[in-house]
Order: sequence, then C-alpha cells, then structure tokens
Amino acid sequence: MKIRFVLTGEGSSDLRLVEHIQTILIGEGFSEVSGEVPDLGLFSPPVGRSVREKLQALVRYYPHADVIFVHRDSDNVGAVVREQEMVAASHGIVDFSRIVPVIPVSMLETWLLADVDAIKLVAGNSGYRGALNCIPPIRRLEAARDTKQVLMTALCEASETQGARLAKFRKRFSEMRARLTIDLNPEGPVQELPSYQDFRRKVSTFSQSFLNT
Repeated sequence: MKIRFVLTGEGSSDLRLVEHIQTILIGEGFSEVSGEVPDLGLFSPPVGRSVREKLQALVRYYPHADVIFVHRDSDNVGAVVREQEMVAASHGIVDFSRIVPVIPVSMLETWLLADVDAIKLVAGNSGYRGALNCIPPIRRLEAARDTKQVLMTALCEASETQGARLAKFRKRFSEMRARLTIDLNPEGPVQELPSYQDFRRKVSTFSQSFLNT
C-alpha cells in the first residue's frame, strides 16, 4: 500500500527527519512512501509559526497527504504538554488520528547523541578511540541540558582538530547535524531512548490502523 505524508517542524534542519520517517514507514509495511517537507516560509500569504497555523496551511495545500508528522521539541514543558498542544491545535482543522507527533526529549540533538559511532563518522574521524565523555550515558541522556551544545562539543572532540581548523570545523555544525539526522538509524542506539520509543509506538499505531482500512 502507498502512503503520502508531510512533515513540519521548528526549523529547517529538523525537517531532514523526512528520510528517517520514510525508512520507518517502509519497515511498517508500506510498499511505497512519499514524503514532503514544505518550506512554509515561501507561501503567500506567509504562514504563521504556531502549530495551528501550520496545520491550516498543510491541509489546504496538501489535501492528499494521508498523515502529517509534527515535530516539536519537548523543551522544558514535557512531551505530554506538547502533545496536548497539538491536539488543541488540530481541533476543527484535521482529525488528530491523521497526526503523528514527533517529540524528542528535550530536543532533537538528544536523539542524535545516542549514536556515538555516527558522531565520529560525521566528524570525519571514525577511528577516534576517545570516550567522548561529554555525552552522558544513554540512560541519562534525556535528562541532559542543552544537548545542542553537547553535540557540538562531541563533534569537535571526535574530530581531533585544533586552532584555525577547529574554528572552521565548528562552522559546519548545521551541515553535520543535518547529516546525523538523515542517517539516524531506526535500529540503532536511539531505540533505547523513551521518547524515541514513544514516537515509534505512535508510528506503528497509525500504520496498522491505516493498513487495515
């Protein structure tokens, strides 16, 4: 069975999750998956920043999408509150059963930090033998603060660059973060994180319901 989805998020780099979602949906049993990541900033009139405004635009411009993935970091309010916000935002626009929340705890970088080997590879030094102690153990990873900065530190340490080369390396952070997002392995260490497990359960629930209709 074919399925079409759209993904909306908080920033352009987060939207690289589209490839990850495609892989997951194929694993759920769909024969063909088509995902789009619209740049809502190009729409006229401009689309607002709230989830409700984004949903209004997506339903209008992508009426044939079977499901909408909505990414929001939990930040300091928690995943439950974020999902309740999405439920409220969808009211009167689209049935919430057609929405799959993507809610990392506390931000997407937390999921990316789970795979130390991927970080070494993206840093250009897969043979690095250091411990990357800046990354908390995976059981405590979701309690870490400012995981974006932790990811930057981990990439710099793994690269083993210094001086002017390190300054140049740091400027590539957005590019490296996007690469880690694209390459995020659904069967890798990220599976150990409770927020990712919850995301996968939601994808499976939607997929089984859709496939059985």
